[in-house]
Amino acid sequence: MGAGREVAISLDGVRDKNVMQLKKLNTALFPVRYNDKYYADALASGEFTKLAYYIDTCVGSIACRLQKKEGVAIRVCIMTLGVLAPYRGLGIAKHTGNLLACSDKQRRCHQLL
Repeated sequence: MGAGREVAISLDGVRDKNVMQLKKLNTALFPVRYNDKYYADALASGEFTKLAYYIDTCVGSIACRLQKKEGVAIRVCIMTLGVLAPYRGLGIAKHTGNLLACSDKQRRCHQLL
């Protein structure tokens, strides 16, 4: 794991069957405990919430929520973005952010926050 090397990063959507991985990552990454609404919002955001894998190991995530306001396009709000310490510096968070920007363009969201 060194800088400048191509790393094998894959992303997977968060669903009911793997939401526990997101919960475990959040416990390891952040000093707060997220409530059920956080996870419901993350699941409801569909393609905007992802788990990041490095060689089949879940090492990071990005979780978003969608804000819908009348007369305004959908806003995508990033709630959390994190990578486990040993895997930082490999471009994993950047990779998840790039995917989010692509999804944003495809859905024609008005704002990415």
